[in-house]
Amino acid sequence: MCVSATLGGAAAAAAAAGPVKPAISGIKGDPQPELKPFKIAAVGYGGGNAAIESNGALVVAYSIARGDGKTVVCVLDRGASKCSSTVTLSPLDGDDLEGIPSVFAPSAHHVVVLMGTCCDGAANGDTLVFTSTNGGRTFAAPVRVGSVGPNAAAQVGGQLVFEDGGGGVDGADVESIASLGATAPPAATANPIAATSYAQGVGSYQGGALIASQADATVTSSIVEYAAAGKNFNATSSYHNVGRFPNEYLIGMSGDALLTQETSGARALKVRLFNGATFGPAHVVPGTGGGGPEWFSEDTDPRGQVHVFSDRAFAPVSYDLYMQSSWTGASWTGVLNLGDAITSDYFGSALDSLGSGVVVGSTDHEPVWVYPVLAPQGVTFSLTSAVIRPGTSTVGSGKGSPLAKGRAVQLQVQRSGAWYWVATTHENASGAFSFTIKGAAAGTRDYRAVVSDFAGYLQYGYSAARALRVS
Repeated sequence: MCVSATLGGAAAAAAAAGPVKPAISGIKGDPQPELKPFKIAAVGYGGGNAAIESNGALVVAYSIARGDGKTVVCVLDRGASKCSSTVTLSPLDGDDLEGIPSVFAPSAHHVVVLMGTCCDGAANGDTLVFTSTNGGRTFAAPVRVGSVGPNAAAQVGGQLVFEDGGGGVDGADVESIASLGATAPPAATANPIAATSYAQGVGSYQGGALIASQADATVTSSIVEYAAAGKNFNATSSYHNVGRFPNEYLIGMSGDALLTQETSGARALKVRLFNGATFGPAHVVPGTGGGGPEWFSEDTDPRGQVHVFSDRAFAPVSYDLYMQSSWTGASWTGVLNLGDAITSDYFGSALDSLGSGVVVGSTDHEPVWVYPVLAPQGVTFSLTSAVIRPGTSTVGSGKGSPLAKGRAVQLQVQRSGAWYWVATTHENASGAFSFTIKGAAAGTRDYRAVVSDFAGYLQYGYSAARALRVS
């Protein structure tokens, strides 16, 4: 059979998403070659977090050892499974590393690592900020920015807002510093939640700061305070209560999404979204009930889609890491298995405006794993005529999704149970493409369309197979 490729419209420009990957041939089934976890360190301690630079590179910060522990920063190019560079950051004056490092990429080439340490009694505190101006490959000397430990942190506008608690009798303390250029601690810090804080979360809404805490007094409750954009996040008076949810553990806060867990009954996870004044109704995250052992985390991407990650004994595959996503909490995507996570009990993540990125999995004395998260892409494919005579032709056409003018599309044919590349074209401005397939010999073959460019961002998309009979 002979094949020629034509565009389903005017000639398309080169793919804006990146270079076309080499054709894949002789593959079986519908693999996702980039969607598998990989190890970046043989041993970590505690946990790690990630950030995404403006060029798409991924920056992972994770802790090693305890006591005099340090933080390692790994820069990952998209689609790569090894660090292109690593640098080790150490506390000052022999201090101990405390908590889990947070990492941010506030502007092009700038990477900021926020590290909690203890306890040398320096006047400017022992919470440290390390800043890089070359994408995380080297860092300047650290700056002391106070004594509020960053148990939870988020970038809120041009500020880094972080919260301490950890069972301290002084409740949830909050500090805010400039995301770039902090040279000293602020004159004062806030204490918006006075009740003893056993878990912390920091989110944001339209430039305002959301501070979440779990208080275990007579009733376990998740509590959220809010300071609107333009307020002084270091002033207690800037905050007011926007939610108290009894009998719910605090799991996390990301963007405007609050994630909690029932303390009894089904023990399912619940998501609530903040609207600027209060939280909307609670929506149960499917498949999260039944109790532990279990570990959860969440991430709200820049578009506002909420992603929940779960690692549970009671799952389709025990202790695999699963992801499911929702825009409103009312409906959810199907679960996506990101791979074996049995050695991890802390998950930090970073997702971009496509919903792609990474999850970092780690725990004490175990390897540090990176789980790629690839945004879905799909493709339809059909034949104008499924039966043709030798020497005549049919057209195979379809559309890719989401729309991407110039995206490369492969036509593959199945032989002896494996798929082989036979032609390539590109989507036009409406996402459409077509191939002209000429019947050169009698027989029946299956064809399909495959989209596979933009490595490290998008999953491979496979159409349904279409049988063509030449008779």
